[in-house]
Amino acid sequence: MTSVRFALPDLPCPFASAFTHCPHPHAEAAEREVLAHLRHRAMPPGFQKTLAGIRLGEFTGRLHPTASPEGLRLLMLNSVLFSLHDDWAGEPAPDGRPRHAAALTAAHDRTLDVLDGAPLTPHDAPLAHVASLIAHALRRLDPGHHAARYRTALRAYLQAHLWEVDLQRHHRTPSLSEYRHLRPHLLGIRPLTALLPLATGNPVPDHLLDHPVVSALHHILDNHHVLVNDLFSLAKELGTERPVNIVLVLCAEQGLTLQQAIDAAARALAEEQQAYLQLKDTLPRLHLDHPALLRHLGDLERLAADAIAWHTAAPRYHHASTDREDGP
Repeated sequence: MTSVRFALPDLPCPFASAFTHCPHPHAEAAEREVLAHLRHRAMPPGFQKTLAGIRLGEFTGRLHPTASPEGLRLLMLNSVLFSLHDDWAGEPAPDGRPRHAAALTAAHDRTLDVLDGAPLTPHDAPLAHVASLIAHALRRLDPGHHAARYRTALRAYLQAHLWEVDLQRHHRTPSLSEYRHLRPHLLGIRPLTALLPLATGNPVPDHLLDHPVVSALHHILDNHHVLVNDLFSLAKELGTERPVNIVLVLCAEQGLTLQQAIDAAARALAEEQQAYLQLKDTLPRLHLDHPALLRHLGDLERLAADAIAWHTAAPRYHHASTDREDGP
């Protein structure tokens, strides 16, 4: 094992980012309301520090400048749920190994039950409490099919963690093919994408979202977020056990050095972006240039661009050193 220094290249992006220029006028008030709700719920010790690490109010507002005040609160609660789950699921079981599948499944099932309207009990964990707040916010927004899409995406996200835990418990690095199926679910971008039409007051007809070309556009942007997140989180994740990260998958499968794998991931990001632009150009020819859909895709494109700015600015991704041990 030899010490190496690696560097992230400048990441390409054809979409315009407004992250540093668009603070949301209702962000501070929405954050105060969300935090007030959380103070009356059973949150784990130190969770306030986690929320400070993602700058819940400020960054959610900058990522979603067109969200309504109610929609902004919903998006913040969604961020709280994912941050809470990341912290909880990442804690080891009493035997020091990753949490057992049975414990994860029970917590996940209960979270979804509460999201579906089941009343809280005195024994419910923090995840269920946040799910209750999200359910209430969804009902106030009259969600229709978008709520169903959110639940489906959230369930897949939760189930994917069992997949990840199985990899970790067996000390197995996934193949590149397996990684590509797992990681978009694990990142949590799909539940957020399902909420955006509600948060921005721009409902998109169900049949358009189900169109294979639109599904492909969503999938490509999912990959964009995965690659951006994996590149920025690499330094942090190298200190954890068996992280699921494209860079480490490429190292294991293709025999690349850490820097070579980083550069390959950056090239893959550019390829995904070009594939998206080429496919989007077909929308008018396929009579898919519906105004609501085009607005929705515009929101997703801005979010893709802002993801790079967000990762650059978020304190949780700041590291003083990029010296790491590289494998043979």
